[in-house]
Amino acid sequence: MAGQLDSALSSAEQRLWFQWQLRPGGSEYNTPMAYRLTGRLDVPALRRAVDRLAARHDVLRTRFPAIDGVTRHVEEPGPVPWTVTDLRTEAAGERERRLADALRRSVNRPFDLVHGPVFRAELFQVDSEQHVLLLVFHHIAVDGWSLDIIARDLRAGYLSAGDPSAEDHAAEDQPAGRYTDHVAAEREMLAGPRPGAAVGFWRTELAGAPAGLSLPADRPPPRNPGPGADAYPFTLPASVRDSVRAVIGAHRVTPFLTMLTAWAVALATTTGTDDVVIGIPATGRTSMDAERTVGLFVNMLPLRVRVDRRETFAGLLRQVRESFLAAYEYEDFPFQRLVEELAPPRTGNRHPLFQAVFSYQDRRPDEFALPGLTTERLSFPTETAKYEITLDAEWGPDHAAGSIGYQSEVVDAGVATLLAGRFTQVLAAGTAEPDRPLDELPLVPAGETETLLGLDGGPVVATEPVHLSVRRHAKQRPDTAAVRDGDRTLTYAQLDAAATRLAGDLAEAGVPDDAVVAVCLPRSPDLVTAALGVLYAGAAYLPLDPAHPVRRRAAVLEGAGPVAAVITDAEHAGDFPGRTVVMVPPDGDARSPGGPAPRVGDRAYLIFTSGSTGRPKGVVAGHASLANLAAWYRSLAGLGPGETASLVAAPGFDASALELWGALAAGATLDIPDRETVLSPAGLRDWLVHRRIALACLPTPLAERVLDLPWPGEVTLRALLAGGDRLRHPAPPGLPFRFINGYGPTESTVAATCATVEPGDDRAPAIGRPIPGVRAVVLDRDLRLTPAGLVGELYLGGPALALGYAGGTGATADRFVPDPYGPPGARLYRTGDLVRLRTDRMLHFVGRSDTQLKVRGFRIEPAEIETALRGRPGVADAVVSVEPGATGEGVLTAYLVPDGGAVPEPANLRRHLAEVVPQYMVPARYLTVPRWPLTPNGKLDRTALSREARELSDHRPGRTGPQSPLERMVARVWAQVLGHDAITADDNFFDLGGHSLQLMTVRDRLSEQLSRPLPIVALYEHPTVRALARHLDAAAPRTEPDRAVVRESQAGLLRLASLRTARGGRSSR
Repeated sequence: MAGQLDSALSSAEQRLWFQWQLRPGGSEYNTPMAYRLTGRLDVPALRRAVDRLAARHDVLRTRFPAIDGVTRHVEEPGPVPWTVTDLRTEAAGERERRLADALRRSVNRPFDLVHGPVFRAELFQVDSEQHVLLLVFHHIAVDGWSLDIIARDLRAGYLSAGDPSAEDHAAEDQPAGRYTDHVAAEREMLAGPRPGAAVGFWRTELAGAPAGLSLPADRPPPRNPGPGADAYPFTLPASVRDSVRAVIGAHRVTPFLTMLTAWAVALATTTGTDDVVIGIPATGRTSMDAERTVGLFVNMLPLRVRVDRRETFAGLLRQVRESFLAAYEYEDFPFQRLVEELAPPRTGNRHPLFQAVFSYQDRRPDEFALPGLTTERLSFPTETAKYEITLDAEWGPDHAAGSIGYQSEVVDAGVATLLAGRFTQVLAAGTAEPDRPLDELPLVPAGETETLLGLDGGPVVATEPVHLSVRRHAKQRPDTAAVRDGDRTLTYAQLDAAATRLAGDLAEAGVPDDAVVAVCLPRSPDLVTAALGVLYAGAAYLPLDPAHPVRRRAAVLEGAGPVAAVITDAEHAGDFPGRTVVMVPPDGDARSPGGPAPRVGDRAYLIFTSGSTGRPKGVVAGHASLANLAAWYRSLAGLGPGETASLVAAPGFDASALELWGALAAGATLDIPDRETVLSPAGLRDWLVHRRIALACLPTPLAERVLDLPWPGEVTLRALLAGGDRLRHPAPPGLPFRFINGYGPTESTVAATCATVEPGDDRAPAIGRPIPGVRAVVLDRDLRLTPAGLVGELYLGGPALALGYAGGTGATADRFVPDPYGPPGARLYRTGDLVRLRTDRMLHFVGRSDTQLKVRGFRIEPAEIETALRGRPGVADAVVSVEPGATGEGVLTAYLVPDGGAVPEPANLRRHLAEVVPQYMVPARYLTVPRWPLTPNGKLDRTALSREARELSDHRPGRTGPQSPLERMVARVWAQVLGHDAITADDNFFDLGGHSLQLMTVRDRLSEQLSRPLPIVALYEHPTVRALARHLDAAAPRTEPDRAVVRESQAGLLRLASLRTARGGRSSR
């Protein structure tokens, strides 16, 4: 009778009802079933057959209201909602399109589970002898098995509709059990001992299983992904079907188990793990009665597969069979109850226990075959998905196929295509040679192997040594400005003459060909003259940053081997006792430029980086790779004579070679901003605009700050290259120039790959593809090709590689290894950087394979800092790492084991380090542990280290808090920027971990609060709270106190406004 109250819901129904409550307007659980019927259709008979379905199966006439707080089955007998749509009035060419649209709308129309119904039918009349029948069910009422029963009963109902005796006979043939009988049986099972056995089995089976599937992703996963989905269908070749049949016969397995094993291997090779958990739909029908009952019986089984690459495919197949049979013993234990009992860790709203599914279907004749009609089962495009990735496999006597369904907000389409190819290849290779170990099988498709080996930037784009290019420009355009620094300008003729004189001075000083000459000068025209003069002399230049400690510079000179001379200025001439010192000729030098003709040695320059041995390590670059680098860099903007490029990088930073020679070899002007400008993002933006710079390169952290600012609508700048650190932000919309993310270690002559960063791209910025002269290969620890999507180590080859390391054949041989995939004699540089090849053939940077660190674009080997710390008073041992700071930014941190009872003082350690390493290598934080915590394998337990360490404080007795209003203002701003709670009046900004970019923020906030601009130099010169407050008080204007002073950032906007064209430009992002 209407409204008949039955039992509460089954576990599976409860899960679906809960999901419906979360998304009552969703359609991801709609289950369609459609047929194209060609011939003379008896529509009234079909209508009666549809109604008879609901009469025969209780769940199809059920709704699910909550009564007294419990959701229950309530039967509502009556006709099934039935709609007939006549498409015959449409133009013949429009009918199929209108049909497809109508089917899509009907399939995606949501159900109301509280008020019902859970089943509807629609008939589309296409022409007089062609109809399409669509039945749509909510998944709470049916599963895949149920659809077969429904097709069979629908056929019987149609055939008997005109024969009362047949219908009476059919009425007697009721299903053996009602779905509510299954609910009662499940409740009885859950009250007995079986749940304890099931939970015990699964707890053991899933112990230590991975918490989630790490599919390749080009963008961070959304916090709450929608159900939108897509699918990639594919067909298995006949040769694969034949080899699968052979394995089935020889190993007594089914196509289901064979394809499941191949799917597990495909997932393992794509995610880089040897342990995968796959969801398997089980029928859940454990009785003869249930096999003839429509309803939601299907249950998900988490199947764990451990993929040992040393195992054969046949051996893994046996393991999968045994694991599946063991799991199938508990197919009736509700998955939702399993999740509640195990309480696995959850990440966002990812599906618990597994995110990948394998679904299998035997292809057999359809149950809905009607005499006098041709019936064709229709399929629908995948528009919603319940799981992140699903392989729907189909097997038949003469056909085998698959479809990779995926959540489109979580999985990229390219990954689905990749998995389809991997699955097909694994299935083909594994069944063709089932007794070969997996790691010997070709598990990567041949076409993909070609892609993995095809990451090549092509031939070099220039071979003329850069200094010979400069000499050529000096002859062709002598009066063109070559280098500019503020108001000082050198033409190409002047630069060439000064460099020639310097080359003569070096020759007189006895500098031989291919010698090393150090250049210790700040960014200036003199630095450019010195570097060019060294190259003219046939030597290699070694830049030394005057800002680095004297002991650091001495260590660099020692590591470079014989250094024939040092070019410097009067300020630093005394820093190099016992060495030949040469000064740059002054601008007014009247000597005739009678030096020797430019020569070409083997080496062009040396750049020193932080070294893993505890000492700085020198990289030697040759002329060919430098010429190629310069040509590539200028090609980013088509830079040529009469245009201007910038020199921002410090002398000891390898990007200075890129900027310097990229401009001069192009015959362009090299413009050098002052220190104040470089340290101010707004000031640098204004400088790039006003100086009409066409091409610029900035360290990544600084580039991100500059891009955050508003830009005029039109600028001369055509390309901005960022490099040195991981780019974390996409390009903002409306940039009036091309923004490029560059990557490259010093060992690949500064640059190796690059990618244009497109505005609006929500993927993590890629490091791109190789530049000309560079070949990239992603390999595993055994130097085997790493498939696309997996993380491997990046190796670089090609003529763009550096020559090696200074004075260390052992170090060179360790990092520059023979290329196993190249011609004889080819080399690869082992970068130590972990990358992943995306499906669009772009490289994505993941991290480091060793302990090397990157802080604000600076490459740091922690061993160099650790060596400097060990043996200091109070320090027995040290470990240096980068830890997240209070503001979320990485902070260089030193962990110390004290020496005896002494407690090391951070201030003393900082002072010592400042004498031997650059400022960026001085840790901001110092923590101690009594002894190193170790893992069971005897390795340093870094998780325990950060948990057990105690931070050393600089706050000693005698230090006072900020007193005056200005001191409190400064301390408050410092605390906000640095993330420190208590700052004293005598704290040093840099000792607290501050750096130049944070100092910019301090300057901007103080300028805003004081309503007057502050020069950045003042903050450097007064690094404590007390000193800066005194300076601010002394520098405060004493007249016109009420006059508003325009802040520097506002002034920048006003200057930009004057640059806007008649067409206008954006004033904010």
